[in-house]
Amino acid sequence: MFPKRPLQVAILCAMTGLAVPHAHADAPKSAALYPVCDTPAVPIGKEDYQPSSLALHGLTALYINIDDVISSAKPKNVKLQKDLKEAVQQRLSAAGMRLLSKEEMETTAGQPEMSMFPSYPKHLGPFKPGEPRIEYNAACCTAGIWTSFSQGAMTLRDPLLHHKLATWGGGHNTTDCNNVGKWLSEVVLKTVDDFITAKQKADKDYQAWQKKQGQTPAKPKADTPPASADKPTKDVAPASTAKPVELRETNDAEALACDTAILLYAEIFPTAAVDISDAKGGILGKIADNMKACPQYRYRIETHADQRSSHEYNDVLSARRAVAIRNYLVDNGVDEEQFDLRFYGKRKPLVDGDNETAWAANRRVMITPIKPK
Repeated sequence: MFPKRPLQVAILCAMTGLAVPHAHADAPKSAALYPVCDTPAVPIGKEDYQPSSLALHGLTALYINIDDVISSAKPKNVKLQKDLKEAVQQRLSAAGMRLLSKEEMETTAGQPEMSMFPSYPKHLGPFKPGEPRIEYNAACCTAGIWTSFSQGAMTLRDPLLHHKLATWGGGHNTTDCNNVGKWLSEVVLKTVDDFITAKQKADKDYQAWQKKQGQTPAKPKADTPPASADKPTKDVAPASTAKPVELRETNDAEALACDTAILLYAEIFPTAAVDISDAKGGILGKIADNMKACPQYRYRIETHADQRSSHEYNDVLSARRAVAIRNYLVDNGVDEEQFDLRFYGKRKPLVDGDNETAWAANRRVMITPIKPK
């Protein structure tokens, strides 16, 4: 499945930090240079492709189908390590990465996804009614697992054509079937450890690769969804401690000062939805205009949910809403470096209470101006 030599990829979207040329509709077909680059144009035929192994550089979060691995063992009566998922999360966290949910992965740049495919000895079943059982034979018993890591990519020659490329993988098998659960648990954790080692090597190799190209090594850009409250980030002093201005209608957003803290209520999203309401989208449009007029300020944008439903549901909901706000602001010309996003689910209620009034108050978006340096 994987070639012996590293797959050569031009540029992996949102992972390399390199400038990506943008196709121009009116560019001549016989052009000798790639059009519209942020760096000096690359002569066609002179591309310097980087190894795909460097695509792991800067990775801060990924999805692993660990729940599928755990559920696949149950009908086989294979007992995995009880805290297997927690152990995976701890390993990633220690390496500066976060385990994404499947929903978070689908809204994360590059959609970084690790898929594990275990195979079990046939004598474990399960067997359909009337199907003959397969007897255990120690001399002819195998178990295995294959792992593939993939992420979104774009090539230099056609940056508008997106791909899903496998950039890391590996497999393990055993003929000792005495304790398949113990073996499989150990291999899952070893695979995660091997991936972390490969990612750390990619970080170092990428710095060397940049120097070889005569570039100043750049600080990797985060590709995760907004940081959640479970993973604290360094706080910066707000530009103002005044009571935030509540915005409920587009007209409320007229003539905002750069240092104005803003409180939006979740009416900008339909109930339980992550798409911005057409009726309330104009409020965000005014906020985008205000940010562009205040380039000396940065803004922290927080999304919150009310107390109903589970933490997991509300985390996903507020994370996806944060991503929707980010996309809206960027599409309306706001520099992504001018703001950061955080989602808190229902962890930070504004008021106590189990009624419509309390729920409406806690279902909010907070925008805080950050004091300029």
